[in-house]
Amino acid sequence: MRNDARGGVDEPRMEAICEGPNVDPEVFRSILARVGDKWSMMLIGMLQEGPRRFSELKSMTPGISSRMLTQTLRQLERDGLVEREMFAEIPPRVEYQVTPLGLSLVPAVLALAEWAATHTAEIAANRDAYDAAAE
Repeated sequence: MRNDARGGVDEPRMEAICEGPNVDPEVFRSILARVGDKWSMMLIGMLQEGPRRFSELKSMTPGISSRMLTQTLRQLERDGLVEREMFAEIPPRVEYQVTPLGLSLVPAVLALAEWAATHTAEIAANRDAYDAAAE
């Protein structure tokens, strides 16, 4: 923690977090890339409500291809944020669910999603103004 300009206590600085004694820089960056990925964040947010089948996740995630959904779910599974359960049925059924580690990420994901939803119009207007000035 550090003091901010107003004399109160502010959040730790990114630099201090990145350079912590137990932080491997390569792993740290890869974690930020994973959890900052738009598809990963959306899937974690959707899976916090309970297990979902692949087809459900695909229909709930507009714009994602089957290949990208498969790849993202595998990466989330590798990181221990999502688990995959296969059921020996005919036809075979597979469900994905968020793990306890993944659930610990949900508040941050939802906070960022809420921020994005709140500021969508403002950011779109800024983009339009920037693009118009660049022409």
